[in-house]
Amino acid sequence: MRPMVSPARAKAHDAHADDEHALAIRRPAGRATPRRIGRLRLPIALAVRPWATLYELPDGTRFWCVRLWDVDRPVRRCLTTGYLIAFARLNGLDTLRAEIEEIARRE
Repeated sequence: MRPMVSPARAKAHDAHADDEHALAIRRPAGRATPRRIGRLRLPIALAVRPWATLYELPDGTRFWCVRLWDVDRPVRRCLTTGYLIAFARLNGLDTLRAEIEEIARRE
């Protein structure tokens, strides 16, 4: 049985849905297999460095997937390149920002 989500946490999740960098992924008709472009480690904390993987759908849409822990299990989050660059800039991670931009430029 899934644990109950507190109203504060639910509200925070809804607020993220309105974020300008949030990404809604629509699955096209038929089977669409994403192509992996590249991946890197995100330094979230000293011991927490999840992989962020950049994918491209057949229609050209690109998005990053990151597996983050949510209470008791990992949850996949899909983000735009702009969101990851903003994370790196706000945290003063110039090397990470350069690495994100380099991977995003790949064909």
